[in-house]
Amino acid sequence: MSFIARLALALTLIAPLWAASLHAQPTFSPNKGGTAPAPAPETGSPGGGGVFRPSGTEVTPPPAPPPTTTTTAPAAAPGLDWGNSQVDVVYAEPKDPQFLPIRERLMRRQVLEQLRLFLSPLRLPRKLLVQLDQCNAERRPYQPGGPVTICYEYIAKIEQIAPRNQPAGGLPRETMIVGAFVQAVLHEVAVATFDILDIPVWGRETDAADKLAGFIMVQFGKDVALKIMIGAAWYFDASERTWNESDFASEQSPEAQRFFNYLCIAFGSDPASFKFLIDQNLLPIRRAQRCTGEFYALRAAFLRTLMPHVDQQLLKRVQSATWLMLDEPK
Repeated sequence: MSFIARLALALTLIAPLWAASLHAQPTFSPNKGGTAPAPAPETGSPGGGGVFRPSGTEVTPPPAPPPTTTTTAPAAAPGLDWGNSQVDVVYAEPKDPQFLPIRERLMRRQVLEQLRLFLSPLRLPRKLLVQLDQCNAERRPYQPGGPVTICYEYIAKIEQIAPRNQPAGGLPRETMIVGAFVQAVLHEVAVATFDILDIPVWGRETDAADKLAGFIMVQFGKDVALKIMIGAAWYFDASERTWNESDFASEQSPEAQRFFNYLCIAFGSDPASFKFLIDQNLLPIRRAQRCTGEFYALRAAFLRTLMPHVDQQLLKRVQSATWLMLDEPK
């Protein structure tokens, strides 16, 4: 059975969760209430909030930010301006009319306006433009000092790959599209953030951006995180790209590896909610044993490098809101 088929099967089993309003707080702090421990590693154990490392050394996670209230607020209104936003958004009109329906759908969803609000706690020293544009290619890589651009061609590819006929209870097509789109936007915003804040990156920048994007995606609350993380992973698997020898010299990891990396971030952030990844053999147990430690390391890097640039009051406001319209507006 293919990974896509197993994803669909797994999601039929957890479909009742989707109907619930879970609105959990973001996962900046470890060991949230109700979270089950990760599968026991072959050697060592996370136990007591420690972080499992391959060497067996236990590392205590860094302290979490001050707790926030858990009351559920209404959905964030995209037309609002919460202040401190250094992010501007533009839906550029494409020259090719075939991309106009894509632009209109995204404008109805107000996806960029929601992104602008979600990023409002981030104190950037300069403005950052996030735009949708026709690129005559699937990607327009970020250039230092420039805008973040998501290409209509890339979105069209996502919509082309997303199957239109899904089994009852399976992963909805719109969720696949939204998950892949959110991942693409946050990946490019992460690259721009590294540049603007002059954050040092060890290893490939695209890998670091993938990790930061995945970390941010699990901050939307359980219900949304469950959908968009699986939607993003689905896209990497569905691309079915065959890598040749020269491709392995790319600055970006193969889609198959990114698929497992995103599942690992999801599982490491909340083993209880994403336990089905283990039950359905979507995430190999040998990798799952490391995911909690990988997530805590990612969280520690976030707290050290990015949290000093976050407005704490606006962060509380963001944490209390409901994010992302996953259904097409009428």
